[in-house]
Amino acid sequence: MRLAFFLNFTLLLVLSAASASAQQRLIYDDDCSQDVDCVTTLPMLYALADHHEIKILAMVADSADPYSAPTMRIFAKQGDDRHLPIGANLSSDPATPFCQKDDCNGSKWAEGLVARFDAGDSRTKYLDCVTVYRRALAHQPAHSVAIVATGFSTCLNQLLASPPDSISRLPGDDLVRQQVKLLSIMGGSYPAGSEWNFQCDSAGYHALLQQWTKENGYPPVYLNGFANGEHVLAGPPAAASPLKDPTRYGMDLAGTSQRPMWDMLSVLFAARGLAYKGTTYFTQSRAGTVTVSASDGSDSWSSATDSGHYVLTTHVPDEVLSGVLQGLLAKSGL
Repeated sequence: MRLAFFLNFTLLLVLSAASASAQQRLIYDDDCSQDVDCVTTLPMLYALADHHEIKILAMVADSADPYSAPTMRIFAKQGDDRHLPIGANLSSDPATPFCQKDDCNGSKWAEGLVARFDAGDSRTKYLDCVTVYRRALAHQPAHSVAIVATGFSTCLNQLLASPPDSISRLPGDDLVRQQVKLLSIMGGSYPAGSEWNFQCDSAGYHALLQQWTKENGYPPVYLNGFANGEHVLAGPPAAASPLKDPTRYGMDLAGTSQRPMWDMLSVLFAARGLAYKGTTYFTQSRAGTVTVSASDGSDSWSSATDSGHYVLTTHVPDEVLSGVLQGLLAKSGL
């Protein structure tokens, strides 16, 4: 009897360790400001975490909106993860002319959402995003962390420029080279075009993609462009209560019931790769180089030089991906 108990207990430990090792370690970096899609993306993140597909190490809010990091905290609490490290962009960037004209650091819904679910919270109560990034990366296994960036490049560029400190003896660029497995970006329009994230932070993305290359020793970059998620839609169930469900209330404040899921496609790729359980979600381009204009954010992809940049294209109909993401939202329990 004791032997059987011991063997069963040992098997449980082995299976638990295997499950933990299979989880993709992930840092989520998003603006969570003007566009309301983050109130749908964040509960899906926790659905993936609940099913042991990802382990969320940290989140960072890369816009200057004072309620972006607090919005992330609301969903972390809803996901029973109230101690998750969340960093705030404490600068005023991005500050490009396009960003200022389009109020990219503003939001018509975030302040109201925070007022209902976590009144009084503001980015001034958060650590800066560089500190959170460095702490999240410092003690992970080498080449194990996926960074998903679906907003602006502000926090990533601050990380790369950060000096050695008490958290790590490595400067930020070397810390990324050592610890990061891949960077999954939502941004751009391919093979050439223009998209909102890159337009708002044109100088930042120009610098980031010039630096983050295979030639400079960085891990690969996978880019989901605007066309991939334009018709992949998800939103809260109609019966969800705005008094209890921050996704429903955030959508109501923004005057919509569904949003295109550009950002969640980048999360889905980081978690599941090109294919999952026999279904191919994405195809990837040849290795190449994505360049972003510093002046207007227009982008282009070329295969002439292998910079370790890959453009993803959705492989299945939009309705299939919508079903996958709506299913994750239903499983989030929020």
